[in-house]
Amino acid sequence: METKREQLEEQLKRAQARLDQAMKEQGEACGENCDWHDNNAYDLATSLTDTYQALVDSIEKQIKELKEHK
Repeated sequence: METKREQLEEQLKRAQARLDQAMKEQGEACGENCDWHDNNAYDLATSLTDTYQALVDSIEKQIKELKEHK
């Protein structure tokens, strides 16, 4: 049976992979000319990046709190 910390660390790995993918898509949507203005694909990728970054931050905070309370 996994501990809470192990579960969070596994969630963190998955969230980090999603964040990495979203950041890659954000760069691809921007393109070589850095065309971010009125670019719906870039806006969506940026939104996903922000969402996954918040998730990663939240999980990291939970792991830190678990470490502090041991």
